[in-house]
Amino acid sequence: MTFRTTYYRILVVLGVNFIFIFTGLFPDNLAGQQKRHTSLMGWEHQKQLLILDRYHNYGGVFYDRGLFRFTTPSMIEHHDLDLITYGFSSHDDYHWYMDPDNSFRAFGGSFNIGEFLHGAELRNYIPLSENLTLPLKILRRYDMRQDRAMAFLGLTYRFHEDHSIGIRHTLTEQKPDLDITFHYSFGDLQTGGLQFELTALDWANNAAYDLGQRRGDQPPEMKRYETQPYLFSVRAASPTIQNFRGEWVAGIQTPQRFVAESMPEKYENQSFRDRTIARYTGMLVEYASPYFTAAFSWMHSYTRFSRTNTDESPAEPVNYGNFQNRHNLGLFLSVNYRSFYSENRIWYQRNRDRQFDHVRSENLSGVQVYPFNFRENRWMMQYRIGYDPASRGWKTALEFSSDYRKPLSGIIERADGSIARGLPYHLQYPHSLDERNERLTLYIGYRFTRQIFILFGASADLDREVIVEEADSQRIIRPGIFDGGFGRLVLYW
Repeated sequence: MTFRTTYYRILVVLGVNFIFIFTGLFPDNLAGQQKRHTSLMGWEHQKQLLILDRYHNYGGVFYDRGLFRFTTPSMIEHHDLDLITYGFSSHDDYHWYMDPDNSFRAFGGSFNIGEFLHGAELRNYIPLSENLTLPLKILRRYDMRQDRAMAFLGLTYRFHEDHSIGIRHTLTEQKPDLDITFHYSFGDLQTGGLQFELTALDWANNAAYDLGQRRGDQPPEMKRYETQPYLFSVRAASPTIQNFRGEWVAGIQTPQRFVAESMPEKYENQSFRDRTIARYTGMLVEYASPYFTAAFSWMHSYTRFSRTNTDESPAEPVNYGNFQNRHNLGLFLSVNYRSFYSENRIWYQRNRDRQFDHVRSENLSGVQVYPFNFRENRWMMQYRIGYDPASRGWKTALEFSSDYRKPLSGIIERADGSIARGLPYHLQYPHSLDERNERLTLYIGYRFTRQIFILFGASADLDREVIVEEADSQRIIRPGIFDGGFGRLVLYW
């Protein structure tokens, strides 16, 4: 499939949306019709977790291929498409992050024969007095970027109708990975407000390190910060004016520099120094009428990492690092009438991943494959039509989702005249990069009340994926049809 075909498919989906929008099928009287909104808050929360809870990110605290884990060796080509299909959409995130009620939500779906991608969140706001609240949040998440189970405990004091301050602390088993956050809020995000946060990252790390030094206990994860990192973050949402609203999220991690006194296993007793900086930001502009919603978003994340020896004459010199830069443009279109709706999300990503190394390089058949400078353009699309009652009843939907990737570097012409794209990246991540990934998904669920529902789904593969089996000493190749099943549960009380 050429990339021209990708553009044609995107134009067809957009055309279908605009046909729905401009036909005269919708009556003028739409009193009581619920607007459909979208939000960036879920995306921002995932970026924060990767910064806050480093020990439970893929590869642990010493992983050297980027803080935000754009790609990991365990990813297969449909990993990100699985997360989009199984997880909660930006429309679901709007209700979750804007609604202050006690709530629980969970999802889980098949990733391979032995594993589920899954996540769950529980939050409970416990009033201690008229103006003092104890928010308790528990989170579980597993995919190829993270494997975390943690809690957040804090206090929030509202000293004015529109002003509140508070403190929040992470609860996890790793002493060096504890974080404390101070926050201030003006207004609320649903009707218009601001939230500012300052987080002291890994505030107990050096104390744990010093205690280990005094006891003579130096496991491989021991490290000492030379520069203590902090995270500054902001969330802002405008009030709705003439059906228009906006959001802005941003976070900056100050430069982090630490010295590790030992390397795991084969690099035993060698010390090294890590430096990391990171930032993210996102903006959204939305127009939402009772039957039509359009939103444009821009999201950006950047991280820079380097690792060097601390010894003057190391037995094995180390001097390498990476830059990872991602820009994401998004379009959300939704048309809804009574309980029927259609939704379309399109993301265009500009991904840049540069690995540098001042000590070593690797070549394959005269082609340099490490260090590398990977560049790609990526399109992801999710188009859904469905039925969802406002109060009680069965809900269903049919969805087409796709992921198209076009590497712009590492383009090698083989001896037979064919073209290999992203060869260096393929060698680093042999199962993750595929230029075409498509599926069709059927959703069936039941809404018990407006705030409680359960949903199940199954996907069919549309992208010529093949399954290789070994039977009776024969190798059998057949086309794949089933592309994963999943479920979701949401409760508010």
